[in-house]
Amino acid sequence: MARSTAQAAALKREQILDAAIRRFARLSYEDASLRAIAADVGVDVAHVHRSFGSKEMLLAEAVRATARAERFHANSPDDLVDRLCAVLFADQAMGDKDEVRPIDIIVHSLSSSDASSVLRETILTDFIESVSKTTSPPSTQRAALIAAFILGVGVLRDVLQIKPLVDGKSGAVEDLTTQALKVLAGGDLPARGDEQ
Repeated sequence: MARSTAQAAALKREQILDAAIRRFARLSYEDASLRAIAADVGVDVAHVHRSFGSKEMLLAEAVRATARAERFHANSPDDLVDRLCAVLFADQAMGDKDEVRPIDIIVHSLSSSDASSVLRETILTDFIESVSKTTSPPSTQRAALIAAFILGVGVLRDVLQIKPLVDGKSGAVEDLTTQALKVLAGGDLPARGDEQ
């Protein structure tokens, strides 16, 4: 009985998180109310608070769930860049409109000072500190620049749809992105003449 109750609670928590992810991805932080998130799942607001503690903690968990930072745990700077580019360009290639990406949540939350502080801490803790262990030399500054570069490319390509970044059929955008990230990560660069 206790096991089924725990399973039901875990399932309900997952449903709340999924509802929050959808709302944070399409509404501003202020407009994504806990009351609406609770209603999406058929629970009361107190249940959301018991499950996540606060709206800020729910936002942090939503960013973590969509970012899945464990995908970027790498053994070398080159491996890190390969993983980053695979995710960055897989999102574009798949074009899955139902999948929520971290950038969807970040863009809708930037105007809120409450949300910005949550995003800052989550990105620093979950991405930058983790990635910094793989850069050469290990550096939070390098990792922060990698995060800035990826978010910049993501906003310009996916949100604003800047044509030279979107029309990358030749692979030039991916190649240039890979080279830039290798410089930032401290990886091996192709010798001059090896570039395509």
